[in-house]
Amino acid sequence: MGDRDSSWTVNNGLHSIITTLLLFNINGYVFVLPDMIGGNGYNGDPSAELIARWTQANTFMPTMQFSYLPWEITSNDFDGEAIIKKYVVLHEEYADKILNAMNNIVTDGTPVNLPIWWVDPTKYLLGETILVAPIIEDGATSRDVVLPGGSWKDGNDGTVYEGSQILEDYAAPIDVLPCFIKQ
Repeated sequence: MGDRDSSWTVNNGLHSIITTLLLFNINGYVFVLPDMIGGNGYNGDPSAELIARWTQANTFMPTMQFSYLPWEITSNDFDGEAIIKKYVVLHEEYADKILNAMNNIVTDGTPVNLPIWWVDPTKYLLGETILVAPIIEDGATSRDVVLPGGSWKDGNDGTVYEGSQILEDYAAPIDVLPCFIKQ
């Protein structure tokens, strides 16, 4: 993707990794290497919150790489290292689905991370079955999540929701990545 700023911005920060990911996939370049988690730090180091949220946003993307070591992330409000580890482990647990989605481009041309920007440009899909709605705003602890049609299992607590609805103010404290698995 190229260097990203250690910021929350649409212009070249955390928000831009999702829009760039979707643009690359639509253009047929699906083997996306997102920039390093936390950005480049050229204009100052990222906050612990930014690194935690950036890690969450990358969880269902093809790869994860870090610009700052997880054990260097400190916060008085939360355990950044534990949060980062949680989502690196989740990435590993879903490695087979990520690889399967990558194989689909060869077999049927389906992008790895599908765009749903006509509904919400701050979310993406892994294949057609995992909806990822990361927090990409500084200080946010909730967000609205638009669920497409079908049944969707909450990746955090297992609740199954019927789609074609909006989950308003879905709670996403710093250790929660809103994600849903199509049933």
